[in-house]
Amino acid sequence: MKNKAKSPKLIILLASAILCVALVAFAGLSFASSNSRDNQDSAKQKEMMTLVLEWAQLSPFPASATNVSIKTEGNSFTRSFRASFVAPKQDIQSWIEDSPGLNETTPEEISDTKVQYIIVPSGGANRAEVTIDYGLNQVEIYVSWG
Repeated sequence: MKNKAKSPKLIILLASAILCVALVAFAGLSFASSNSRDNQDSAKQKEMMTLVLEWAQLSPFPASATNVSIKTEGNSFTRSFRASFVAPKQDIQSWIEDSPGLNETTPEEISDTKVQYIIVPSGGANRAEVTIDYGLNQVEIYVSWG
C-alpha cells in the first residue's frame, strides 16, 4: 500500500519538473526570437544604441562613422549589446576624449594594433568594454546587464 501512495506524488513531482523545464525552454526560445526581431527593428536599434552609450558612458559615435552595427544578445535573465563602427583614427581619438567612460580608465594593449578599455559601467549594467583596432580603425563595444 505504501508504494501506491507514493506513486501519485512521484508522478505529480515528475510532471511538475517537466512542466518547469518546458516553460524555461519556451521562454528562452521566445526571447531568442525577440532578439532577432529587435536586431531588425530600427526603432529598437535606437533604444539599444542609447543603452550602449549610457551603460559604457560613451559619447555619440563620430559623424564620420561608417559600418555602424548594433546587435542584442541574451536571454530572459540577461541583456547585452554589441556595437561597432569604423572611423578615421583622428575621429576615434576625439571620440575617446569626449567619452567619460574611456577617460576614466587606462587601455590595455592586446596586440600591436589593438587596445581594450574595461569601463566602470553605469545605468545598472554589470560590464562595459571597448576594443579599438587602430589597424582597421574599428571600434567594438560590448555592454551587458544581468
